[in-house]
Amino acid sequence: MNNTISIKLQSIMLVVITLFLLFLLFDPLGNQFNVFFAKTDNLFADFFNVQLYISEWDPYHNTLNGLAEKNYLPIVYCFFKLFSGFYDYSTATLTDCYASTTAMFSCMMLVVFFVLLMYHSLSKLITFNWAMKFIIFFSSILLFSIERGNVILLCAAFMFYFLALKDSVDKRIRIFALVCLCLACLMKVYPAILGIYLLKEKRYKAIVCCAIFCIAFAFIPFLLLPGKFENVPQLISNVMANSETYDAYKIYPRFGLAPLFAWSFSFFHVERAMSDILLFIPRILVFISVVISLFLFFFENVQWKKLALIILPLIMFPTNSAFYCGLYFIPVILLFLSSNEGRRIDFFYMLLICVFLNPFQIGVIRSINISQTFSNIALMSMWLLLLIESANSYMARKKSLK
Repeated sequence: MNNTISIKLQSIMLVVITLFLLFLLFDPLGNQFNVFFAKTDNLFADFFNVQLYISEWDPYHNTLNGLAEKNYLPIVYCFFKLFSGFYDYSTATLTDCYASTTAMFSCMMLVVFFVLLMYHSLSKLITFNWAMKFIIFFSSILLFSIERGNVILLCAAFMFYFLALKDSVDKRIRIFALVCLCLACLMKVYPAILGIYLLKEKRYKAIVCCAIFCIAFAFIPFLLLPGKFENVPQLISNVMANSETYDAYKIYPRFGLAPLFAWSFSFFHVERAMSDILLFIPRILVFISVVISLFLFFFENVQWKKLALIILPLIMFPTNSAFYCGLYFIPVILLFLSSNEGRRIDFFYMLLICVFLNPFQIGVIRSINISQTFSNIALMSMWLLLLIESANSYMARKKSLK
């Protein structure tokens, strides 16, 4: 990772991170603290809330914060339950958790473990220097993810292990890679799109094994809950409620074209009826882009582009793609920086990556974080450039074969 593009990106990001840290130092609770969700007003909430939901071992009927928040598969709740023995969450609130040294320490240790595991998984995929490790840590994406304490840190690590080890010559390691993919799917569902690698390589046996494993571990943990499989309809109901709660009009840090349009409608006071009609446009555009992206994946030969053609739909297609989903894009960045093509367009990719990772906070307008919005736009711009590039390459190769 010593090419010119990599050096330029590292130089730019180190300057930006230095400015971010200096502004944060001089005004600890000021504008730069917006890099965290709600300026850490509910620190580690994604960890502690799940502990509160599972405290009585009946998460799907727990009404705290609404049923829409209980949309994980039971294997995720079982995993979190392993860390509930350090503190009694049955009668606790978030305030109680913050006041408990035991609760805070257990959460911080788990988050540290997740981050280290993610770095380890990335190191299996590609070698990268300490400067990039520093940049990734202080990126807006990872800082936001750490503050949330969300299981996506572990999900991302499993995804990266799959990408790194799926083609190992050792059969046991390949099986481990498949297990990692399945665990990522069970945690966040959408990572299942990575199975397209197995489809392209015609590894049909591996696909069947993954399907069986996912089905088994999606349903068997229901047996540990009161009511057992009677919880399945309730989970489906909760998932539907979650989709309604976090529709395109819900303002919170996330990626996607539809939410960006919805915020624009709100900003310019477009009537809701008209907004509903206009939202059809970004949804169709994203759907078409996903189809084209997945089609081009089968014909793209450049490793980082091939991965990006899968990861970008993974981030941009779900309506409720929270800002921490940007973690999925980190291996694409590292693979891009390791390439030595030296093309002019790579400079534009590099600038967009800097905007995507930028932790420096510009400000907040009507509950919208401007820096995070720019990250969203940068990622969509990269997707558009990539689709144009890959489509041109595909058409050129097809033409040369005639």
